[in-house]
Amino acid sequence: MRRLLFVALGALFITAALLPTQSRFVVRAVSDGERLAMLSKPAVVRIVDGAAGQILFQPPGYTGQVYNVSAISLGSGFFISPNGYIATNAHVVSTTKDGEQKAKEMLFVQLVHQIAQQYGKDPRSLNTQFIDQHSQLQSFNLFHHVIIPDGSAFPFEIKSYGAPTGEGNDQGKDVAVIKIEVKNAPVLKLADSDKVQLQDHVTVIGYPGAADTFNSGLLSSRSALEATINDGKISARKQATSGAPILQTSTPATHGNSGGPVLNDANEVVGLLTFRGDTVNGQEVSGFAFIVPSNTVMEYVKSAGSSNDQGPTDKAFREGLELYWGQYYSSAIPKFEEVKRLFPQHSEVDRLIQSSQQAKAEGKEKSSFPLWLVGVILGVLFIGLLLILIIAAVVMMMRRRRKAAAGSSGATGSGRGHHAPTPTPSPSPAVAHSAHAGNHKPTPAPPPPAPRPMPMGAGDQGMTVDLSRTVAITADGDSFPKNYGSIQFVSGPLSGQKFQVRQDGEYIGRDGGSAQIVIGDPRISKRHLWIGVKNGRVVIEDQNSRNGTFVNDPKSTRVTEMPLNAGDTVILGESDVARFEFHA
Repeated sequence: MRRLLFVALGALFITAALLPTQSRFVVRAVSDGERLAMLSKPAVVRIVDGAAGQILFQPPGYTGQVYNVSAISLGSGFFISPNGYIATNAHVVSTTKDGEQKAKEMLFVQLVHQIAQQYGKDPRSLNTQFIDQHSQLQSFNLFHHVIIPDGSAFPFEIKSYGAPTGEGNDQGKDVAVIKIEVKNAPVLKLADSDKVQLQDHVTVIGYPGAADTFNSGLLSSRSALEATINDGKISARKQATSGAPILQTSTPATHGNSGGPVLNDANEVVGLLTFRGDTVNGQEVSGFAFIVPSNTVMEYVKSAGSSNDQGPTDKAFREGLELYWGQYYSSAIPKFEEVKRLFPQHSEVDRLIQSSQQAKAEGKEKSSFPLWLVGVILGVLFIGLLLILIIAAVVMMMRRRRKAAAGSSGATGSGRGHHAPTPTPSPSPAVAHSAHAGNHKPTPAPPPPAPRPMPMGAGDQGMTVDLSRTVAITADGDSFPKNYGSIQFVSGPLSGQKFQVRQDGEYIGRDGGSAQIVIGDPRISKRHLWIGVKNGRVVIEDQNSRNGTFVNDPKSTRVTEMPLNAGDTVILGESDVARFEFHA
């Protein structure tokens, strides 16, 4: 019994040791602000609306001069449905709404201001009729585009339109719903603005012009695609002159934020940022901005024939982010790749896929085997072994009782005077022969059995071996695949990482769906380069990449196909995005 107990406990210990356990990892807390930003930014867009052109001004007796004029406004907006409907302010898209003639008049006003500035005069003092008579519009372009966060631009059309602030009898309803041709766009949900309370925390996302310092050379032009996120509180409930409700916020905002979403802490839109407060002594005062409530926005969404439902992109992206934040990178990558298939213009998934792959390579992934399941398995095993021990103990006790009962029965029989019959031994052949010597002839004893031949052991001699039948065993050539060397990145996002060269080759590129080695940089093409083996040599083939591939010198001629020698350095992109060395 004791031996059985030791065996059971040993089996339990070995089982627990072999079960998957949780690897060591560092939990990185995800703040509410980061969660809101990551889920919201892909749905917030930049809107360009206006006109530009060239006007020739040639007064009599003077050489004509061409003026470059433009009247372009920048604003923000956000997707309200997966099929490309976008909510913004009416005043953001007013140029498109007013039409081409109004746009040309705006360009003429710009011409008057430029002439006045050139001659140091007040524009109101100039004879605009004279300027109009001697000017000619030489080129004219209308701009009505939505720029989504990855940089793609789409022309829009207006589906419903309210009244820009300060115009008409519908003040307080500065709302427009526009549409572009996309599918499965990420969407922000509209909240019930009647539930908004004073001092509720809110976040404004948009593209303020004050953040566009890339024109000064301080920031790259790519920065224009990065939304600005500010936060504050609901500071007042007010009304427009028309009686329409208006919310006031302490959130810093300026030109360019117009039409951008104002979100509560549940990541729902409570309204559109629409206009700022009055200037004081000619200066703009920050912290006094106004919001068109989301219930007013919803009126125009319905008027446009749209709805506010999230789509498959939102579901897959949310699931991928939760897995990513939980450090389940292997499970997160397929979700991000699904988002990329549904909405290829998504602004975040390429970076998240690369970050997940990097975290996996560094061993930061959290085990997907849950600890609670380990506990359940151990508990079930323990209960099972305990039942086995109990059953074994019961069986052993029953056997002992049977033996005791059998022994008791034998002792009772001997007490009654009965004796077991004593067997009479058979006389030996010699005794039998002497007892009957006078009557019978002696019976001959049977001959002893013939000795059995002993089997030949390993040391027996005399065996002949035919050496002509021996077979030489050789190793299969395929058992040891040939080593074609490796590549090691010496610069760029994958710096320090090493990859073996495969005979059938691999693609290097930006797209995780079509390249095996992924470099998440927009200057790298989706399939930038192939590296593999041809005719026994390691070869690289450029896949018609946008920025080219070079060997050893970035100023050399672009490579189309080229065998590599040991020590060669391959350079990806004219701007030297990444380099790797070939080691034979």
